[in-house]
Amino acid sequence: MIRLFKFILIFLSIGTLYFSCDRLLDEVAPTTFEYYPIESGKYRIYQVDSVVYDEYNCTMHSSTFFIKEETGQAVLDGEGDTMHSVRRYIKEDSSAEWTLLNIWSEKIEDNQLQRVENNQRFIKLVFPAKENTSWDGIVFIRRDTLVAIRGGSIDQYKDWDDFTMKNVGETFLDTISNVIYPDALLVEQVDKINNIEKRFSREVFSKEIGMVYKEMWILDTQCRINCTGVGDIASCLFTPWKEKAEKGYILTMSLIDHNY
Repeated sequence: MIRLFKFILIFLSIGTLYFSCDRLLDEVAPTTFEYYPIESGKYRIYQVDSVVYDEYNCTMHSSTFFIKEETGQAVLDGEGDTMHSVRRYIKEDSSAEWTLLNIWSEKIEDNQLQRVENNQRFIKLVFPAKENTSWDGIVFIRRDTLVAIRGGSIDQYKDWDDFTMKNVGETFLDTISNVIYPDALLVEQVDKINNIEKRFSREVFSKEIGMVYKEMWILDTQCRINCTGVGDIASCLFTPWKEKAEKGYILTMSLIDHNY
């Protein structure tokens, strides 16, 4: 009887240890960054389509060009974190030579993907990727920052709230490149509209590749005839934004090549 009691105690102890270890492994499971791998020498090439509204000259400019983003070697930044430079090249057509446009940077810090773009630090993603996760993606940027555009500047970050992660693990079809990404996620950065302002921005990330699509509508209007005089906002409430916009831009970036 005593031997049976000891056996039961040993069995229960082993079982408790096993399940405790199992729970511990779940709790300390490493965070993965598969939706945004960072590796030196890797690149992504995007087709960029843009429409820019020049309020000063009352004109609209459309263009298509290409951007190549190449990840540099890892270095330590001023905060002691491992950071990579992002060398960005531009060309106007597929047959032209690449020209260095600018250098950005990116790093993973505290399970956040931080990217410095044009001296503005964004928190693009948080890890692990979970549906409806929200965070302040522009916590390092003043909401009243004016961004230079053709013909002046615009209050780009007005009404931006938290970023929200959606459609995690779902299929994404890029209608520009006609590429299907079977495991992607969408980050909604802003989606606000009123009678005179439209702020819309989102990015799509694919597992093992990174950002594959970006779309932004940063537009203002006063519904003025030929951009002059007093506007009649009521008369153009239902006019498409592509027609009534007077200041700002529409931009899409679609991944067309990479070596991930």
